[in-house]
Amino acid sequence: MGKCPFSFMHGIQSRNNNEATPDKRSKDSENHTPATTATVHSLHGHEELNEQMRMIDLTEEDLDLLRMMKPIVEREINYITDQFYNTVLGVNKLESIILEHSSIERLKGTLKQHIIEIFDGKVDEQYIAKRLTIAKIHKKVGLEPKWYLSAFQNLQNVFITVMYNETYKDNERLKVVQTVTKLLNLEQQLVLEAYEKENIREKEEQYLVVKNELKQKIAEFSGELIDLSMDTNAAVEQLVASSNEVNNSFRRTASTALGSQEMAKDGQGHLGSLSGQINLIYESTNEMERSVKELSSSSLQIQKIVAAVQDIADQTKILSLNATIEAARAGEYGRGFSVVASEVSRLAEDTKSTVVRIGDLTQKSAALTSQVVKEIRKVQELTKSGKEQSVETSRLFSDIVDSMQTSTQEIVTVEEEIRVLIHTIEGIGATTAQTAASAEFFKSATDNL
Repeated sequence: MGKCPFSFMHGIQSRNNNEATPDKRSKDSENHTPATTATVHSLHGHEELNEQMRMIDLTEEDLDLLRMMKPIVEREINYITDQFYNTVLGVNKLESIILEHSSIERLKGTLKQHIIEIFDGKVDEQYIAKRLTIAKIHKKVGLEPKWYLSAFQNLQNVFITVMYNETYKDNERLKVVQTVTKLLNLEQQLVLEAYEKENIREKEEQYLVVKNELKQKIAEFSGELIDLSMDTNAAVEQLVASSNEVNNSFRRTASTALGSQEMAKDGQGHLGSLSGQINLIYESTNEMERSVKELSSSSLQIQKIVAAVQDIADQTKILSLNATIEAARAGEYGRGFSVVASEVSRLAEDTKSTVVRIGDLTQKSAALTSQVVKEIRKVQELTKSGKEQSVETSRLFSDIVDSMQTSTQEIVTVEEEIRVLIHTIEGIGATTAQTAASAEFFKSATDNL
């Protein structure tokens, strides 16, 4: 790459009579005093871009200088593009992007055209449109801004090297470097802004897609939530009705249990009275047994007396027989005595007969008394068993009363808990209704998104 005098600098400076001469410009540059130059013409409808060009001090003189440098760039274009792609292809990721979407030779041709257009010195609508297209292509192939900036810095280095070798004076080199830097900076601003706008557009599209999907999901969810809330509300209403029925049943059961408890207490009292009466019967049978025993003892005494009277009757009859015999021996003198003896004998017979009947009755009475004693003993056994059963039944009734009292208390407690449950369920019903209303509002709000 050969050097040549950078004589076109003088032509640029002479275009403006108000500008300093080359020597004066060099001196101003050495004294750090900027020369007054005309800014680039404003582009209609690009206010911010105009401000950007003013901010980086891009002037018409810079654009003229770019046009002056174009022949050099065209001459060194192969060197510039080769140096650029040698660096780019050293990054595996960038090489993969290039080979996936295009070819190196094709991209070199595109880059040559692009670089030469930069040095046309025209910042117009077409220039801006091409930069935006470049940004969209970079975005589409997945080239991240950091790699774009790195590659552009490499391109800038190559430009500066080429231009530096084409000048002899420091002030000229400085002007060329500043001009190239300004234009490449503007290029970067345009492309990065396009990057940002494309990112925003993609994010907006993604947002719209996500928004629509979310809107659809929310609408579906809201519809399902409304249906579920309605079903839940119906179920809660049915549950409240069932709980009220259960509560009424518990109330009736509690009332019945309380009545049964009172009847059990009454039954327990009657059992107590019955137990007392059985005790009295038991005591009465004991008294009867004692009386029957005494009666049996009296019967035995009567039997003894009957036996003694029978013996006396037998002796009397013997005496009467003896008297009759003695009266017969006495003859006429003993006839009256014989009558007496006969009467005594008859009386003895009557006495004996009566005593025999008394004895029979006494034996029968003894037998009946013995039977009565046996029956009384049976009654005593039954009374004793009844007494024991009465005590056991009384104990069972007492247990029943205690159990029913506990059950009644538990029923009352359950009734209170059911009351609380009904209140809670009613609260759930109200909350469900409110949830349904919220879901309806949510759905309506979603439809308005």
